[in-house]
Amino acid sequence: MAKETIAGNPLEKLAPMIPFALFVTCTIGLSFCHATDINLLVGVGLAAILLGALLVRDGVAYWNAIFDFFGSRTAVTATLLWLLVGVYGSILREGHLVDGLVWLSDRLQISSGTFTVVTFLFSGLFAISTGSGFGTISAMSLTLFPAGVAIGGDAALLGGAILSGAALGDSISPVSDTAVIAASTQQYAHDGRVADVGGTVRHRLPVVAVSAVIAVAAYFVAGVFAADSASDTTSVQAESGTGLLLLLPTLAVMLLAFRRVNIFVSLFIGIVAAAVIGLSFNLFDASSLVGFGGGKVRGAVVDGIGGMANVCLLLMVVVSLSGLVIRSGCMDMFIARLDRRIGGSGRRAELVIFVLTALSGIFIAAVNTIANICVAPFVNSIGLRHGIHPHRRATILATVICTFPFILPYGGCVLLLMQGVGASAADTALQPSDMLLTSFYPLALLVCSFWKVVK
Repeated sequence: MAKETIAGNPLEKLAPMIPFALFVTCTIGLSFCHATDINLLVGVGLAAILLGALLVRDGVAYWNAIFDFFGSRTAVTATLLWLLVGVYGSILREGHLVDGLVWLSDRLQISSGTFTVVTFLFSGLFAISTGSGFGTISAMSLTLFPAGVAIGGDAALLGGAILSGAALGDSISPVSDTAVIAASTQQYAHDGRVADVGGTVRHRLPVVAVSAVIAVAAYFVAGVFAADSASDTTSVQAESGTGLLLLLPTLAVMLLAFRRVNIFVSLFIGIVAAAVIGLSFNLFDASSLVGFGGGKVRGAVVDGIGGMANVCLLLMVVVSLSGLVIRSGCMDMFIARLDRRIGGSGRRAELVIFVLTALSGIFIAAVNTIANICVAPFVNSIGLRHGIHPHRRATILATVICTFPFILPYGGCVLLLMQGVGASAADTALQPSDMLLTSFYPLALLVCSFWKVVK
């Protein structure tokens, strides 16, 4: 990619920062207004790009930067992966994986005191399977949450457990957008290659595992003390546990990714395996995957692609906005100032990366994917300058970005949970702020990530 300079003097270098700042500001504003919408954010991004074109002198270099980054390896890699993940997650939902998890809970006769732990584990398992934190929150708020409330579980703990499970899957699943972005945006200094997904997942596994153990212990203790009766068992029934068979393709995808098999190949094998298992055990029929009727094509495959299309567009727009900051030299100015404060300390550089990622998660809590995309170029630049391995950078990025958006009352994950709780008709008066102190996994992950940086 030919590297053109958009701006010359320091004041001109700040001009391409305006579209990026406008987009981030609007995203924060929409978060506080509870009006987050992916399509609207795409429109805001496009408006910001057009506004930026009016502020620069060299329009040719400006648009070249837009086109170069819009179709960059980072954007294309993440887009292709998200489309595959969308199809895969849609097939798992069609195969009643959630029903299988509820069926297992019923057979094990789990009490209300331990149901919170089960909610966290099942939510985490589903999130790891699908790679979708939002999908997990949507599914579990409609199934496990009302089941837990019905048997006397604490609503705030159940809500926090669902958010924690979604964060667990988002932080460790090799098919999550967090894993994809964290890996595909962090480059090696010697050849410019980006980090592999499997390697980055393996590197952060100890931090995630310790955080998950802490969360399990916390939910067990809190769930027992908060339950109305520890002897009650769930009354929610599921017809069959056959949907649990769809955990096998997920296990295959994870093992292949850990063994550094190409993630596209791993996902394709998972999709084929899930389809074969689903058809073989009558979890769905062929028309549920791809069906025709009324002049339209519908089904899990189509829904999966359609569900990811708008976020893929948003990704390309945001990568383009980030590219303007990089190509203008504005990022170089910013990093140079940080360097003077960091000095030659790699640990201090990692602490700066930690703080930048945390601030991104706080201010862009509407969608942690967007926060991840926005801060990733800064993390990459700082890491390259200070010789921090891409796997270590990706670990900080992928763990810290999965904390605040799952805790803050104006975060997209929390607001989505509230929508699901309302739709479930559960008898509870849950509020967004109730999960501030009950989302144990994100809280533990934040502490463990900070400890790994400073130790």
